[in-house]
Amino acid sequence: MTAEPHETWTLRHATAWVFTANGSLTRPVVLVGDAGVELADLAARADHPAYSLLSELKARGHDLVLLGLPADGSMTGDGGTVQNAVARAVAEQLGSHPLTVGGTGQGALAARYALAGMEYQRIDHRTGVLFSHNGAAPELEDEAELSRMGERPRVPRFLRLVDEGVTDGLTGEITEDAVTGAAAPSTGPLLPEEYGSWLLDRLP
Repeated sequence: MTAEPHETWTLRHATAWVFTANGSLTRPVVLVGDAGVELADLAARADHPAYSLLSELKARGHDLVLLGLPADGSMTGDGGTVQNAVARAVAEQLGSHPLTVGGTGQGALAARYALAGMEYQRIDHRTGVLFSHNGAAPELEDEAELSRMGERPRVPRFLRLVDEGVTDGLTGEITEDAVTGAAAPSTGPLLPEEYGSWLLDRLP
């Protein structure tokens, strides 16, 4: 059964589901799904019975903002959508606890570009950690755009979670800490327990 969000955000070209830990948005984790993944499927995998990232986040007082992306998007267009979600989280957050922003597949690449673009525009995204789970490798034109933005945002700590054999275009020169594991089934948890526990221990 799909977990029910406490709030739904209608954003530019996308929708986000908000799951709060204590009734209000205080410690947001913005997680961007892979391109074309329905929010209901994203939420079901985030609350998978084998490992519920949603429950583990809530237990530590973190709120989860799940963002779905269209199937036919681009890094720059999706990045604008992620910027919209981050700005909404900053505007609605109570307090000033650093955000966590990241994603899986195309969502990870969009999150990286979004925060780099905000810094390029001198917009305060208030993010302490950026994470990439099996991020999509940028195309040639995307690489040029990322290079123009400085490859990555400089303010947050950049964490990499990647399955063996996955090419995500990231290196130790770009990210600051990494964990590698065996490939998990696409119908399993959004993050395997190994990755989820590792990430949770590094959140602000």
